[in-house]
Amino acid sequence: MEDIQKVGAWKVGASTGPMPQELATAFGKVTHLMGATYKPIACLGSQVVNGINYAILAEQTIMNAEGSKNIVVIIINIKPVSGGLPEVTLVSIQRVLEGSTIPSHGGIVIDAKVPVPDEVMKEFNVVMAGFVGSDVKPFALLATQVVKGVNYFLACEVTPVYPGATTEIDIVVINAMCKTINFTKIL
Repeated sequence: MEDIQKVGAWKVGASTGPMPQELATAFGKVTHLMGATYKPIACLGSQVVNGINYAILAEQTIMNAEGSKNIVVIIINIKPVSGGLPEVTLVSIQRVLEGSTIPSHGGIVIDAKVPVPDEVMKEFNVVMAGFVGSDVKPFALLATQVVKGVNYFLACEVTPVYPGATTEIDIVVINAMCKTINFTKIL
């Protein structure tokens, strides 16, 4: 059966390598904002709509005394213009995980790492042992939270195991001590 993508649907596929030059330039252009800095983690996918929308997972650092740091999904539209530079537009910045750089009791500490560290992958494999129904592929550690054990916040590609299933990007929270898993779709 042919792979037919719906018009306007997201083509999901996380890429943690360097962004193509056009996208890196666009990212720098639209994230040059007062009061916050942005560090890309991964390009999550693209969508054809009046040009191309790109979804980028990034760390957002807010310039304040509290050390606010978040994980956000930034949507950028790049539209070719005949005879000139492409038109670049910031479509949205959506906060998907709120935290800090300052550890506190029970607080979420944002500190993205690509690839996922080996010790976290061992915890992931313990929690996911016996999990069925979806193929879950972590590509970044986003944050940690010390509670009963440690909650690890992972960015993952999640694909249900059935023919024609659509991949999505989720934040998956695991805790090996409590043997818990929680999925939150972000794209």
